[in-house]
Amino acid sequence: MRAHPQALRVAVVVLLGLAAGCAPEPLKYRYQPRLTSPGADIRNTLSIASGFQAVGGNKITLLLNGEQAFPAMLDAISSATSSIHLENNIFRNGEVARRFVEALAERARSGVKVRMLIDWAGASLGSANEKVLKDAGVVFVTFRPLRLSQINKIHLRTHRKLLIVDGKMAFMGGVCFDDAWDGDATLPDHWRDELLRIQGPVVEHIQVAFVRAWVEAGQELLTARTLYSSEAAGDVVCQLMDSTPGSRENPARLSFLVSVAAARKSIDATTAYFVPDHPTREAMKEAAHRGVRVRLILAGRNTDIESVRYAGRISYKELLEAGIEIYEYGGAQLHTKTMVVDGAWASMGSTNLDRRSFAYNREANLNIFDEAFATEMEKVFETDLARSKRVILEEWVKRPFHEKVLERIYGIFRPQY
Repeated sequence: MRAHPQALRVAVVVLLGLAAGCAPEPLKYRYQPRLTSPGADIRNTLSIASGFQAVGGNKITLLLNGEQAFPAMLDAISSATSSIHLENNIFRNGEVARRFVEALAERARSGVKVRMLIDWAGASLGSANEKVLKDAGVVFVTFRPLRLSQINKIHLRTHRKLLIVDGKMAFMGGVCFDDAWDGDATLPDHWRDELLRIQGPVVEHIQVAFVRAWVEAGQELLTARTLYSSEAAGDVVCQLMDSTPGSRENPARLSFLVSVAAARKSIDATTAYFVPDHPTREAMKEAAHRGVRVRLILAGRNTDIESVRYAGRISYKELLEAGIEIYEYGGAQLHTKTMVVDGAWASMGSTNLDRRSFAYNREANLNIFDEAFATEMEKVFETDLARSKRVILEEWVKRPFHEKVLERIYGIFRPQY
């Protein structure tokens, strides 16, 4: 059986990172219980953490799985009149890729400026698709391709999933361009995922995030006025969290910590990859100790990277003892990254609760300060909860010995996950 090109590229990233010593233990960040006080003004706190102010006038639509996400994105692409910007970490040859390649090429031939930024480790469109894009005039760029001159940055990837159309409508969440995301997550080898369709002033901030990565990839600074021309489309207040690696104050990590520290009643989080560092574990435990109900939906046995799952399970015992509820998803492969706090506001994007998201990847989440949307997200969480199995402490400590061994073995590599 021939190895998948994308899997080989990921292996190259990991092995070269380890060999070069360029992916060390993430920068130390001492957990501070007074990072923010319970009940603090979360909008102001997250403005400091994320680097973007919250803005009103937005309209947000939740899209579940590829069944809803792909048609919505294709409709937006077909309506584009001036620009299409797409950033993702995975774009793989297949039926889904061909649909989007044809749609993007058609718009480019009509005079729309189409720019694509795909992470090198996940870009495997195939020569035929790349030729269609090139012939149509699409500017296709891979983020951080393998080069000796940048070997010390091989582990710093873009993990964001962004699509911006005409500077007025954006999509972001966890959905990638691969046949495994197609449909409604009814097959075991498909992905359970979510995406946001966004209209309003916050789209300008999402555009800024794309342009920053575009420039880092060696491309031109995009300043045309038409790229930043969003108008009010609703009444929802939103805030972008745009994360770049390399500092203790990484917005992805800091945003999560202050969100947990400010929670008063509940935290419901779903994440595909869970390898929490010390500050993350301490923040969740401290929240549980002060009476916040913390529930986590994590990947179950049906996952694509078992080593990450085993490495994360090392943390289960201390979290369960603190009163945190842990559930393992039992449906399709879990890829969702969401959080609802106090039933009052929600966050969704590309950020997992692992060290890679908190230290090495470009990530983007949207914070939505709207109780109606938070309620909608809570309903989705409860639906996923019904498909999950709760991990009980008394049963957990009696799990098979070989599972404990695998957790310890894979746990050695936790700094890389």
